[in-house]
Amino acid sequence: MQDAVIITGSAAGLGKALSHTLSSIGSNVIGIDKNTSADIIADLSTAHGRQLAVSSALDLCPRPKAVVANAGLSPIHENPFAILEVNWLGVKDVLDSFLHPLSKNKGGCAVAISSIGAAVGGDKELIACLLEARISDAKSILDKALKLSVVEAGIVAYSSCKVAVAQYVRANAKLWGEKGVRLNCVAPGRMETAMLEGLLSHEEIAPGIEALPTGITKSASASKVADVVAFFLSDQSSFVHGQVLYVDGGSESLIRPNVI
Repeated sequence: MQDAVIITGSAAGLGKALSHTLSSIGSNVIGIDKNTSADIIADLSTAHGRQLAVSSALDLCPRPKAVVANAGLSPIHENPFAILEVNWLGVKDVLDSFLHPLSKNKGGCAVAISSIGAAVGGDKELIACLLEARISDAKSILDKALKLSVVEAGIVAYSSCKVAVAQYVRANAKLWGEKGVRLNCVAPGRMETAMLEGLLSHEEIAPGIEALPTGITKSASASKVADVVAFFLSDQSSFVHGQVLYVDGGSESLIRPNVI
């Protein structure tokens, strides 16, 4: 397969919508998910699963055109440590592994998926641990939160990972640019997916979701967000690099209007 776009978390939500969007315009897509409907079945919550995902994708397409690190677990999860594995290492390790293969393809690029949760903010110490690859320390911090509440631990893990993903993109703009590979980040707001439905049905989390300010519409379909990701993957965005774009109806600008 030539010039494929590799998408993690391709079986549902944004990943599924993006796969459909790209396939409809003739792009080759390789989907990675733990769901059996994916092209490559791999569990990104383990180091073995991440290695399997990368090696299997490169077996199918040694010179991919693009990678979208989209896979992510909801804050509502029985194992908050799995959130760290998927939402942080499942992004970082995958992107790190694909930098060299992408550099072999003229116009190679990647998009990481963050969240409006990055604007709400996470635990600063936990974020620092993630970015500095101190994973054991990160798990110790999360363990303390878990002893208080599994819900709180899940929220802290999720939001901290999403901040770290956005900062990873900014911090790696120089390295990736030197390799000729564009790297950007899309941070969705209220996106109409099963994950959002689960959050809105949770009595402890729903009030916070409902309280998010919006400047245009309250939510958008996954396909609307997929259109923006597709733009970042296209030649139309060839001069866009190292950016974090909130696709959220204006929520982020209303939450922190003084951040540029």
